[in-house]
Amino acid sequence: MDEKVGRNDPCYCGSGLKYKKCHMAEDKEKERSRVAHAMAVKFLRQDMLKFARGAEYEEAFAAGLAHYWNGMYTIENADEMAENEALRFFDWFVFDYQHEGQPRLIDVYAEQQADELSEAQRELLAAWQEAAPAGGYELIGYDGQTLHLRDYLTGAELDVYASNGRGNVDVGEVILARVVPMRENQQFSTTAAYLPKDEITDVKEKFAAAKEQFLADNPDGTHEQFMRQHNVLFIHHALAEAERVGRPPVARLDPERDDDAVRRATRMLARRMSGRRR
Repeated sequence: MDEKVGRNDPCYCGSGLKYKKCHMAEDKEKERSRVAHAMAVKFLRQDMLKFARGAEYEEAFAAGLAHYWNGMYTIENADEMAENEALRFFDWFVFDYQHEGQPRLIDVYAEQQADELSEAQRELLAAWQEAAPAGGYELIGYDGQTLHLRDYLTGAELDVYASNGRGNVDVGEVILARVVPMRENQQFSTTAAYLPKDEITDVKEKFAAAKEQFLADNPDGTHEQFMRQHNVLFIHHALAEAERVGRPPVARLDPERDDDAVRRATRMLARRMSGRRR
C-alpha cells in the first residue's frame, strides 16, 4: 500500500467496504508491530553496548580488545578507535567472545535484564542469541538493497537486506559481518567491513589449518563453536593484508587521520554508552 488511505475511503483490497470496516485495524496492528520492532532494535544495540562496559567486565574488555585487534588496539589507546571500529569490536565482544570460558555477554545480559525488557525486546534478543557467529560472506550478486551472499567457508547461500546496498563491495569480494534476524528479513548486526579481491589471498587456508587443530583438540566440536573461537582470524587477516598493501590497518595508525574525527567518534560512543536504560 503506497498511499495513505482515508478511514472512509474504499479499502484498497477491492472488497467494496470502507477502509475503516475492512483492513484498517489489521494495518494499524502491523504498523504498531513495525514501530515496536524498530524501537527494540535501537534500544538493544545501545543497552548491550552500555552493559558491556560495566566495571565487572573490565578485565574481559581489555583482553578481548587486544585479541580482536591483534594488539593494534589495547586498553591504553581504546579511545582512538574510529566509531565503526568500536561498533564492530563491541558486536564481537557481546555476541561471540567468551573470556576464559565464561558465558557470552549477550547471554548474561538476557538473563539479568529479562524483567526490564519489553515483549518486543525479549523476542528480538532471543532471536539474536541464536544468530550465527560473525563470519565472512562472499558477495555473489545483488538486487538493490538485497545482497546475495555465500558463506566463504561453508558455501551456504543467503540473502541479506542492507539499507545502503552493497556500498563499495564488488561481486567476488568478502564481507566481514554478523547476520542477524530482523522482523521481515536478515541484516548485518552492525557496520560491516570487507576484504577486497586482492586481499582475500590465503584466508581460507588459514581457517582450514585452525579448524584442523580445533578438531584435534575438540573431536566433537561444531563449526559454530569453531567460529565463535576463531572468527577473529578474518580480522587478523584483514589487518595483515592492509599492512601488506601499504594501507593503515586501523584508524589510529592513519597519518592523515583527522583528530576532530577522533574526538567526534569518542563523544558519539560515550553518548551511546551513557544512554539511560528504559
